[in-house]
Amino acid sequence: MGAPSPGRVATVSAFWTLPGEAGYCPCARAMTRAALSDVPRVAEDAELVVAELFSNGCRHTRSGEAGGSIDLSVNLLADGLTLVSVADEGPPWSAPGLRPLLPALPPSSPLRTGLRGLRLVASVSDEWGCDGNERGGHTVWAAFRP
Repeated sequence: MGAPSPGRVATVSAFWTLPGEAGYCPCARAMTRAALSDVPRVAEDAELVVAELFSNGCRHTRSGEAGGSIDLSVNLLADGLTLVSVADEGPPWSAPGLRPLLPALPPSSPLRTGLRGLRLVASVSDEWGCDGNERGGHTVWAAFRP
């Protein structure tokens, strides 16, 4: 399944490309919150999701290497649905032309020390998913109903 249909009219639409450096995560959070200032309940959850996905992009993909970047988009649709997406440049070990594996929720375990971020994304959003993108990476999106 892909992201919810983009054919709806957006009342707020914002797009940024940021350096894939962890130091820019607060900037991504602030831009998300500002874009969604009219919907504070959604803004809080969307900010949390963006922070997690941005951090993952910096830590686990080529976006976090020198010169890498991460794309962030925030859309508030006329029907009240909010859609955020974070696009990275793909895993550092991927060969040209090879599509990266899409992230999935691992089995839950109280002893797990990592891999909890996507569970957080799933728990605060109404729907989420991941698609490959034209840069050979992932576009992870989350939707929030009003």
